[in-house]
Amino acid sequence: MIRIAALSLPILMLAAACAPGPDMVMADGTQRACFMSDRIINFRAGQSPSIYVKALGGDVFEVQTTSYCSGIESANTLAFTPLVGSSTRTCVSDSLSVDVAVAGASSNRCRARVVRQLSAEEVAALPSRYRP
Repeated sequence: MIRIAALSLPILMLAAACAPGPDMVMADGTQRACFMSDRIINFRAGQSPSIYVKALGGDVFEVQTTSYCSGIESANTLAFTPLVGSSTRTCVSDSLSVDVAVAGASSNRCRARVVRQLSAEEVAALPSRYRP
């Protein structure tokens, strides 16, 4: 009996690990839009506080800084790190740490939140200087 319980516990844990977490499904039953924060292929600073990022695969997300982020307009590199968890999977409404690197200056860190995924029409409607 103890052996059966000892064997079934790891199987149950494995099954639970494969199931979608509660934070991945929105109230209306749809999946939250996500991207891998280490697979950003382009970004542009929009009107403050917005940053538009293009993820591998072509999806574009709006990320908003929660305070003034020095150097974001002239940054040549941004690094996104989720504030919660150890995964690089970042979804709409997640909070991030943004490391801003500007050539010839020290890096700056600020906090941000993923606001939404833009549709193809919304991306096309962005002014070209904001479009990643």
